[in-house]
Amino acid sequence: MISYPNRRLLLAFLGLLLLQLSLVAQESVPVKRSNNKVILEGTVYYIHVVKPGETLYAISKAYHISQKEIAIENPGVISGLQIGQALKIPVDPKPLEEVDTSELPEPGGTGRYHTVMPGETLYGIARNYKLREKDIKQANRGVSAASLKPGQRLRIPEEVVVEEDHAYNEEGLLYHKVKRKETLYSIAGYYGVTIEEIRAVNPELGWGGPKNGQMIRIPAPQLSDQDQAGEDMGIEDDSVNLTGYEEIDDYHYEEFDDRHENIRRTYHVAFFIPFDFREMEPLDSLLKDITSENRRNRIIERYMMEAKIPQSVQFLEFFQGTLLAIDAMKQSGMKLDVRYKDTRRSEARIRSILQDDEFEDFDLFIGPFYPYTLELVSAFAREHRIPLVTPFHNDLELLKSNPYLFQLSPSLEREYREVAKLVASKHMYNIVYVRNEDSLDIERHEYFKQLIFDGFDDYHPSDPVVFKEVVQKLDRAAELIYSLSPDKKNLVLVPTADEALASSVVSTLFYQLDHYDIEVIGAPYWTEFSSIELRYFHKLNLVFYNSFWVDYHDPDIEAFMAKYRNYFYNQPAITSQKGINYGILGHDMTLYFLNALRVYGRRFILSLDEYQPSLVQGPYTFRRMSGGGGYENSHISFYRFLPDMSIQEFEVPPLPEKNYFFRPVDDPMRRRYLDKDYEND
Repeated sequence: MISYPNRRLLLAFLGLLLLQLSLVAQESVPVKRSNNKVILEGTVYYIHVVKPGETLYAISKAYHISQKEIAIENPGVISGLQIGQALKIPVDPKPLEEVDTSELPEPGGTGRYHTVMPGETLYGIARNYKLREKDIKQANRGVSAASLKPGQRLRIPEEVVVEEDHAYNEEGLLYHKVKRKETLYSIAGYYGVTIEEIRAVNPELGWGGPKNGQMIRIPAPQLSDQDQAGEDMGIEDDSVNLTGYEEIDDYHYEEFDDRHENIRRTYHVAFFIPFDFREMEPLDSLLKDITSENRRNRIIERYMMEAKIPQSVQFLEFFQGTLLAIDAMKQSGMKLDVRYKDTRRSEARIRSILQDDEFEDFDLFIGPFYPYTLELVSAFAREHRIPLVTPFHNDLELLKSNPYLFQLSPSLEREYREVAKLVASKHMYNIVYVRNEDSLDIERHEYFKQLIFDGFDDYHPSDPVVFKEVVQKLDRAAELIYSLSPDKKNLVLVPTADEALASSVVSTLFYQLDHYDIEVIGAPYWTEFSSIELRYFHKLNLVFYNSFWVDYHDPDIEAFMAKYRNYFYNQPAITSQKGINYGILGHDMTLYFLNALRVYGRRFILSLDEYQPSLVQGPYTFRRMSGGGGYENSHISFYRFLPDMSIQEFEVPPLPEKNYFFRPVDDPMRRRYLDKDYEND
């Protein structure tokens, strides 16, 4: 029992603790107001994705709304914010200025200062202030990406003015000069207008997209150009970058001008892997004091998944795959100094590792796996010119500004472009696009459809195309059936990772095969779904795509499995949500880059076009995304389930030869589309 004096001491301690927590809440990282808006049940919301270091207090101040109002719309925040969590923020109809929640103006001061918060990087801070890293380095002598520490005070120079390729020329309109790789969606997102509004003032665009160098009219922008990209903190990031490409100056790897590098030297390689081996905490301990039924269910679900396949086992198989490749390279005579670093899924751990000066002279980094640790390592690798390979990350943002970054998993944008070509090549079919009713995915679907429409112009610009869109509810199948045509072949495109939606569509279509000719295009995740019978896939001739799909009957795969069993007395069986085998991936990516160092030395970056080693599950086709950016693996394979219960790989039909023809001046649209949107009541 606590005595009266001790109770007073305890209350005083608790008061100081609460005061400290309150002060910490007010010193959070800067919170940027999102421009992403959705309509849910008639109410307009901002969608804010929680980033490292952000607090409920800081978010509420940024949106000029109380913490209580946020909690009402998002009950889960009561138990704490999660990195990557999407919050619904009610839209205030009054125009609000952006609030910087991390700093206040200093009395009598003329400059800007920023206090580094835990989890922040030099790259991220520069982006927040619309500056380049070198601008901050020039204003703070001795500052580097690796030396940055929480609590450090940085002087922020005045904003650098960048000349834009647009100018106001008409009342209420501005002109925009289209840059390379820009799309209508990226331009619309930049100016805060819709694609329809841009098309309305540019009828010459038709259904095609803008061309590089073309001047197009834009309605006066209503929103600022704040960064709208959310961040998915999972290993496999399926976000698509809808903003325009901000390319840095051309980078030519001047350090490789000396052609007399000693390629027979010892190479230093570091792996950053989140093993995080630890004994699981008992379930009853995790549930203690948890009263929310929803939160209890989430904890139980995560616990059961972790108990079935601990996450550390996934990375153990990846690690074992890398050992096989390292052994093969050493047998070839290559001299290696290899370090494995357990990142423990911790930013603090990564910062601690990179404080070691010896890593500045390494030849290759592989990993880490999580976006919030990858950003730190990418900044370090960029500063010290070290090639960095990321296995699962597929967002293009880091790739734009790091010419030493290699992204093994193609971006969702790349996948969409390849699938759009396949769909466009079947322009003579009755094309049905199926999506769910989640408004958070509308932008992604609009972007994908725009790529398909652009593809129609490339494959056959003169014929009409039948294109329908179905918003599918799980308990209603009539709209999907009504969209099918008995007179021509039906191509049903379902770009979703939602197993419930995929199961609903597949089962509905399977029972319509006696009446309609149907082919289905799914997504890479579908081969991992357990609730759908495989015979449905085969009967519907399901098409899916993947860069690393494993055919366990392939002789090369069988040989690798035998070698793996001989070394480790087990077989790599853990796969990602997209069916990527961790053990095979660890072997192939390690072999690819180590062998590149063995053959070319660090100059291998300049020889990728002629380099293609024999891999278990290849090939890799790296393409540089810009003159100053890094490299993305663009290899994507397409597969089809056949009625004889086999799976066949196939190629997307090539673009037809260009046919030049005249069209009437009064027909700017060039073609007709039957674009129906079947909504449920």
